Amino acid sequence: MSRTQVGTPVPMARTAPVLAPTEVVNHKSMVLEPGWFNGDRKTFKDWWRAIKLYLRANKIIDTDEKIIAVLGRFQEETAGAFAQQKLNKLDGGDDTPSWDAFEAELQLVYNDKMKEADAEWYIETFTQGKKHIADFLIEFIALASKVQTDDQHAIFC
Repeated sequence: MSRTQVGTPVPMARTAPVLAPTEVVNHKSMVLEPGWFNGDRKTFKDWWRAIKLYLRANKIIDTDEKIIAVLGRFQEETAGAFAQQKLNKLDGGDDTPSWDAFEAELQLVYNDKMKEADAEWYIETFTQGKKHIADFLIEFIALASKVQTDDQHAIFC
């Protein structure tokens, strides 16, 4: 038989706090931080895809916030100079460009033209050979998107 002393507090079971429906719970993003961009055209496409996923996953939808998030990750060399130029324009009172215009300018400045030319040459000489049709189509679609061509032109290259 166990003995209990009179006046000894009995420990209460702990329960998880109940959150009100309006409270926000911080969660870890499923998409990794894209890191810095230094202006290297060979890495731009992968970095650009990573930053767009990051913006979407973290629900950054305002044009100003998206542009600032992108420019804030530009450093060194040409990317740093590009970010400084854009910041000077914004500080000078220029209106924030539309997201589409900003994205088009980045694509123009940082897309690797040699990669596109190589992909275009490769798609012109590309054959199925003994590849499985699914593998062939996946590779063909990837090449066509690198060249940024439509299906009709890609088929007759």
